[in-house]
Amino acid sequence: MGVTGAGKSYFIREVTGNPEVKVSRGLYSYTSKVQSYSFEYEGAKITLVDTPGFNDTEKSDTEILQEITAWTTTTYRQGQLLSGIIYLHPITHTRMEGSAMGNLRMFRSLCGQEALSNVFLTTTQWSRVDRTEGEFREDNLREDGLWGGLIGKGATLQRFHGTRESGLELIRKLMLNRPERLDIQDQIVEKRMTLFETGAGQCISEELVKLVEKYEGELESLRKRYQEAMEAKDREMGEALATEREETRRKLASAEDEKAKLAKLYEMEVERRDEEDRKSLKGIRKLKKSGSSREVIAIATRDIAGTAHFTETFTSYTTRGRFVYDINNEEEFESITFELAISYDLNSSNFPVDTRTIREMLFTGTGNTNYISLDGICYRCRSGAPITRGGQAFLIFRRS
Repeated sequence: MGVTGAGKSYFIREVTGNPEVKVSRGLYSYTSKVQSYSFEYEGAKITLVDTPGFNDTEKSDTEILQEITAWTTTTYRQGQLLSGIIYLHPITHTRMEGSAMGNLRMFRSLCGQEALSNVFLTTTQWSRVDRTEGEFREDNLREDGLWGGLIGKGATLQRFHGTRESGLELIRKLMLNRPERLDIQDQIVEKRMTLFETGAGQCISEELVKLVEKYEGELESLRKRYQEAMEAKDREMGEALATEREETRRKLASAEDEKAKLAKLYEMEVERRDEEDRKSLKGIRKLKKSGSSREVIAIATRDIAGTAHFTETFTSYTTRGRFVYDINNEEEFESITFELAISYDLNSSNFPVDTRTIREMLFTGTGNTNYISLDGICYRCRSGAPITRGGQAFLIFRRS
């Protein structure tokens, strides 16, 4: 992964020896979609995945994140995890632009804490710089404001010298890693978030807001300078400022357009998720009617916010749960979830003064005043601590 022109496709072509891998020239990228290339190495099948570069001239960062997310979620559902991610950065770049910093934050959110130990922050194009100057720039990348934060969380700094052997040395190191799940895979597949709701999606949204504010500020400044130039009858300066203003307007329109597309994408994904929920819940209810009355509702404790409270004005909490018919069967705890609301019994005498969080009430077994009402049936939280299935803790609500 990395920005356009960092050498991602070149790295893959050199390491795999595959001449079909197209390499970009300058700022224009050949890689428009995620593509994988496999080869045999030291008795193992190695698959390298080429991704479109951020800051692409043809695609927005939102579209690129969509491409990467689609591939990672598909492979995750197939049981495939990544042994490593090589993030490439040209050592020829004298400084890291603001957009590159934003992409780095998005990259960090995409990976998550657990996967950072499998990340190689790799500098490229060493043959194009003086060695001393390159090492100076490499040291700068170690600063906390740049790569230092990622390195402190487990990522390692590496170099790619443009040769097959240099690339294979990185591959050898990655082969020793334990494959890890990315945060975005967990968020999309397990937590069923939309792209906008993920950490990486939020990073893009925040960067777009900053860009819009930046260009709006620049336009206002250019307007004032243009007016001053006109008053001073400086025609040449006025023409230059007018050209710059038009370019800034174009950038502002592009940022606003991408912001609108991200919002529209969010609406579409929420609508699709809601439709999936309606279909799955309809099927679950049909199955429930034909089954026994022993079903319970299981809610993963991680789906309950740690700071959420019931108050006099807030008497229900929306989360997700699943029907389970045999609490000793771990596979049932991996079934499809649906949206539901945990309600608080208003007749409870301690309601106005209870300052405990929802988690505290449920986890300590004092949440028997909490219930779920579904299809006219009331399910109450069973007393006792949560049960653990498949490495996750679940709260159990039984028919009352």
